[in-house]
Amino acid sequence: MLNHLLLRLFSIGRKKSAQSSPKTDQVVLHAKVEQTAQQKSRSAPMPVPLPNSRCLPHHRERLLSMQLAHAKICSSRRCQRLQSMGISTTGDLVRADLTHLAANFGAPRKALRVLKQYRRAIRLSSSVPGMMPRDAMLLISIHRRSVRGLAMESPVRLHRDLERFAESTQGRQQLRGRRIPSTRRLKKWINECETATRGQSAQGLVA
Repeated sequence: MLNHLLLRLFSIGRKKSAQSSPKTDQVVLHAKVEQTAQQKSRSAPMPVPLPNSRCLPHHRERLLSMQLAHAKICSSRRCQRLQSMGISTTGDLVRADLTHLAANFGAPRKALRVLKQYRRAIRLSSSVPGMMPRDAMLLISIHRRSVRGLAMESPVRLHRDLERFAESTQGRQQLRGRRIPSTRRLKKWINECETATRGQSAQGLVA
């Protein structure tokens, strides 16, 4: 009788353990799946946004829709003259036929040279976030005309050259009482140019 009771209890215990084992296996399997998912999410590289990818298109769009008078690259009288020819914004000047515009001035050759300088300043400033056309005019006047060239510049040396230009007659006429850009601001532009140059090099490697 006692042996029969022990055998019955033993068989009941085995049934319970057999019934509970699938649940235990499911819990362990679920835990392993979660752990594997966490490891994959940690090991997966996060996308790194380019520092220049968002602000540059917005800066270029805003700058090319700017009124020519607000760009402050020429006198108000010349702005009115250009406006009478259909040139109201900086974008209009970039897209215009400069030779045709220069023919409307008294000295076409000189006017063409000046208009080309305006357009060069607009294009340079539209490629560097935070830079305005009047700032680019200063840089072009000291022979800094490209993003790639600015990327290799030193802020201290650039500021020193601007100080020398500000003391000249042309510099005083161009500044019109304004201060030259600070070293901190120049450094920011140089960093933006370095970023743009690295981006172009990376695109060239991918292509």
